[in-house]
Amino acid sequence: MAYPGRPGRAGRSASTRTRGGMGMTTGTIEAPWGGDGTLALALPPGWNVGREHVVEPDLSDAAADYPAALAGALDAPLDAPRLEDRVGPGSKVAIVVDDPSRWTPVREALPIVLARLHGAGVAAGDVTISVGVGRHHAVDDAAMRERLGDGPAASYRCYSPPVDDLAAYVDLGTTASGVPVRVFRPVAEADVRVLIGSVLPHLQAGFGGGYKLIFPGTSHRTTLGALHRQGLSAGSDAGRLLGSPSAENPMRLAVNEAAGLLGPCFSISHLIGAPGMIFRARAGRPESVQDALAEEARARFQAPPAPPADVVVVGNSPWPGDPMQSFKALLHHRAASSPGGVSVGLFWTDPAEIDRSMPRAALRLIAGSGAPGGWAIRRLLPAVERVLSARESSAAFMLRWARELVVDRTVMIYAPPLHARIGGRLGPVRVFADQDALWRAVRRALPRDRRDAPSVRIFPRGGLTYAPQAGPSA
Repeated sequence: MAYPGRPGRAGRSASTRTRGGMGMTTGTIEAPWGGDGTLALALPPGWNVGREHVVEPDLSDAAADYPAALAGALDAPLDAPRLEDRVGPGSKVAIVVDDPSRWTPVREALPIVLARLHGAGVAAGDVTISVGVGRHHAVDDAAMRERLGDGPAASYRCYSPPVDDLAAYVDLGTTASGVPVRVFRPVAEADVRVLIGSVLPHLQAGFGGGYKLIFPGTSHRTTLGALHRQGLSAGSDAGRLLGSPSAENPMRLAVNEAAGLLGPCFSISHLIGAPGMIFRARAGRPESVQDALAEEARARFQAPPAPPADVVVVGNSPWPGDPMQSFKALLHHRAASSPGGVSVGLFWTDPAEIDRSMPRAALRLIAGSGAPGGWAIRRLLPAVERVLSARESSAAFMLRWARELVVDRTVMIYAPPLHARIGGRLGPVRVFADQDALWRAVRRALPRDRRDAPSVRIFPRGGLTYAPQAGPSA
């Protein structure tokens, strides 16, 4: 396809690279903090941490002209006819975009996509736009305008699907693997669905994007729960699903199987490094687009192999500060941490994002449980997970990841705004607003023989990078 800059280098054996210029023990190591700021890390004196311990994603070769990159993708779709050749007068088109917690260039893509649809004769009244919120908060009018742009938000029927209202969904049957397929009515009843999203590392699906905008993005809670249980059988380690290929990933296989009951879909997906940083745009058959972008994401974002470290430090950049997404960034690097070690999250938090996917009341409830709550989360989560799985609750997968993060390591986070809201504990996780106090606590938490010279790995942009876990995916 026509694309500015060099093509993707998916064949590289290691995509991430150490951060040049980030010095040894006498230098300063910094992590992105907020929009354009940085956070200097005040590591304990004597810790031998140099540039070889800092892992960065490959952020080279971003597109200089996104509209041209998208036009090139739409003109030469992968394994599919062009979008305008699939529709015409009278066609009903459902556009599904990912939710505001992602940084897909939805506002920039929509006018280009809509112009092509209308150029092919599709009437505005036959187009709907749905936000694939899944289990995240519903998108209100203001957030809808922000996500889509004022023009599309005012001119088209726009929806934030109500995840629990069964009457709003079409039951398409059950897959061979037992997943009930209940899809939001405007999406299910369209002639063609256009998916606008991005591919990023995902804890359970290997990589996000593609059909996941519908399954679970615009699916009923029962479908969402069934999908999120894929690959999480008793005794399995959920960490092995991260970054796994589609053909080996149970959730991705279940998602693709559910999509087979739905009808024609056309994917417009992106490989992104941060808001406004687009490496690649692809369009066409969803499975082909997904696999192509996942291959490049693996090349750019997967951490080089290294022995597990005593201390793993993970920044949540470029996520805007939603605590749940921030903890996912920490989970993405769990395999880099040695059992008995310490995982440290550097969570910059936008006040507007603090309760996007984890309600503030729930944060306060967990925080109020203090150290006993931490004990319960470590010891009782397996029983709670079994109960929730039996009830087909989508919360079971979150509990599995929570247990895997905290069960055999100490977790601490530096997040001043979160500390101001909930105090110094979030169950077994200690929350800090003072960096000196954080690093003193990290040192004390290490085994005595490792306190003065621990092995350290630092992932400043942990929202992009990930450390895969060796072994089979299920």
